[in-house]
Amino acid sequence: MIEWLRRFAVGLSAVALAAVFVLVVMQVVLRYGFGITPYFTTEIARFAMVWSVLAGAAASVAPGQHIAVSFLSEILPARVQAGIDRGFDLLAAVLFGVLTWASVQSVGAVVGQTSDGLQIPLAGPYAMLPAAFGAALVFALRRLLRGAPRTQ
Repeated sequence: MIEWLRRFAVGLSAVALAAVFVLVVMQVVLRYGFGITPYFTTEIARFAMVWSVLAGAAASVAPGQHIAVSFLSEILPARVQAGIDRGFDLLAAVLFGVLTWASVQSVGAVVGQTSDGLQIPLAGPYAMLPAAFGAALVFALRRLLRGAPRTQ
């Protein structure tokens, strides 16, 4: 189940990044080649970029490839290094829990608002926040409970 969630996050990140590429290229070609500026490309590309980053960041937590400061722990004995890694995993789990809770509040705050260009409800694009932070929380808790080593 958790591996499926990680693969889904990676796939979503890749699809969203591909959408950004296609939309930006389309916007440039249409604007400078034909003098047409579609109103939707910038807004969708912006949402897709944010979704790509959030999904990719969540997926990186599962194997322990998220951002970490490791230069000090690398020179310490393996047992101490493992303790430091577990401490950082605990800290990450707490942080992701707080971010998940705060992002649910953010989605609630934008209910009823619409985007400027497409006039779509903002709660839809904002829903990626609690989804990504919630997935990162699940991955961090799994790492914490299993004591998984950090991958390089």
